[in-house]
Amino acid sequence: MTRAVLAALAFCAAIASVRAEEPAAKPVRIVVNLPPASSMDLIARAVAEAMSQDGGAAVFVENRPGAAGMLASEAVARAAPDGQTLLVSGVDAIVFAFLSANRKPFDPFKDFTPIARLTRDHWVLAVSPALGVNSVADLIAFAYAHPGAVTYASTGNGGSIHLMGERFRQGTGIDAVQVPYKESYLPDLIAARVSYVVHITAALGPHIKAGKLKGLAVFSADRLAYLPEVPTIAEAGFPDLLFNAGVAVYAPGGTPLQTVWQLNQRVNRALGSESVRRRFSELGVDPVPGTTDDAARYVGENLARLRRMREAAFGTP
Repeated sequence: MTRAVLAALAFCAAIASVRAEEPAAKPVRIVVNLPPASSMDLIARAVAEAMSQDGGAAVFVENRPGAAGMLASEAVARAAPDGQTLLVSGVDAIVFAFLSANRKPFDPFKDFTPIARLTRDHWVLAVSPALGVNSVADLIAFAYAHPGAVTYASTGNGGSIHLMGERFRQGTGIDAVQVPYKESYLPDLIAARVSYVVHITAALGPHIKAGKLKGLAVFSADRLAYLPEVPTIAEAGFPDLLFNAGVAVYAPGGTPLQTVWQLNQRVNRALGSESVRRRFSELGVDPVPGTTDDAARYVGENLARLRRMREAAFGTP
């Protein structure tokens, strides 16, 4: 059992002793590491709006993009552990931010306190219609017919989009080169100046539905109601590449367990609201209400999985 999973279990044991009390009515700031209108921002704003309507304190979103997520992560890690400053992020972004700053080894259960998981994301392989491929098999054939010409987009070396693009490359055996983007990769992907990307449906789904991109495969076990025409990666012949992740809410490390429990309850009420369910459906993600135990376990398990993916991509821990 990995240290990350053991840390998650220890956190679960501690949080289990907490009992409910009425939360203090203090404004809550949710920090997002991506710009406004990004999929992460839309998810965070839907939850913040629902939380603001539950009779508790007002909740607002602050966007702090840049430095591969480091600005947002540091802002929350250094904030007072009073429940008034939260981070909405994927586990990978936290890992990437701290590794980029050479803060390793680090303990996410020391720097951050998991509050709740928000979503189960669905990943999709997408290309431009201008590339002229209509299936995973076509993309593989294209790569073999054009050696050295196939590229895949990422938002930074070592981030989840890079790791998923590399995982697809390794799993299919094609020759492809990563192209990291500081700004949006979408203009180049739509114009076929970069060959493919593997990203979440919340980011790519609207463009696939609009016909600007073509979805070749989803990495979930079953086809999605959101993109029913897109086959699964298992249908394409690569069942070992199945993958789901998600977005979670974090407080600064050292946040009192009582406050953690209170925030978890507010997030779960928001996830059960009609407005959040409708917005998540539009983005092609699933709400995942659960306990603080569930959130801690999810973070621990995904840290272990990300470590394995990084080792596969870079050959080192």
